[in-house]
Amino acid sequence: MFDLSLIFSKELQIFSVFGNPISLIELLGTSTGLLCVYLASRNHILTWPFGILTSICFFCLFFQIQLYSDMLLQIYFFGSSVYGWIVWRKKTGVYVKIQSIGTSKNLVLVLVILFGTYFLGAVTSRLPIWLPNIFTKPPEFLYWDAFTTVGSIVANFLLAQRKLESWFLWVFVDIVCITIYSLKEIPFVTLEYIVFLLIAFYGCHHWYQEYKLNHHSLE
Repeated sequence: MFDLSLIFSKELQIFSVFGNPISLIELLGTSTGLLCVYLASRNHILTWPFGILTSICFFCLFFQIQLYSDMLLQIYFFGSSVYGWIVWRKKTGVYVKIQSIGTSKNLVLVLVILFGTYFLGAVTSRLPIWLPNIFTKPPEFLYWDAFTTVGSIVANFLLAQRKLESWFLWVFVDIVCITIYSLKEIPFVTLEYIVFLLIAFYGCHHWYQEYKLNHHSLE
């Protein structure tokens, strides 16, 4: 009988990319993740159900490669995907227009991200001490991993609220993620985040054009 738990194991390898084995969970996570980000850049509500599937896959993957901040991030992504689904499609069926949060709030966000990165890095560094039976290995790329997690939380919240700045923050997060994942030798996820980066640039452009259109229509 087939063991269903193997689906969530990095050991279930189905093919190779440049000599690096690709697991089924990595393939599923990257495929649904690409669809999620592309749909978000197109301002489409199906962003969120695909986001739910992605968060489940990546939670399992990141636990197995000791990126604990990224693992914890998937719990947030799961909840925020449900939240975003509700916000984007209200009972009236009317979409929320794209807006900017403004310069002063952007400065606050930078401080929040810096503090959150330090705090999360400090917490995840102690997970092998607090829960040694679960976290048997120390975290890797501690504060960079924490930055991508905190930055992703902020960017995803802004995305759910249809704030223009979400895509600019995604650009920075994706660049750091590409570096980390390439060093961790998960090539399919690395390639995915290269595509994410390109989509983030596209999202910046597409959302900015819609923002200008909405802004001018109010004048």
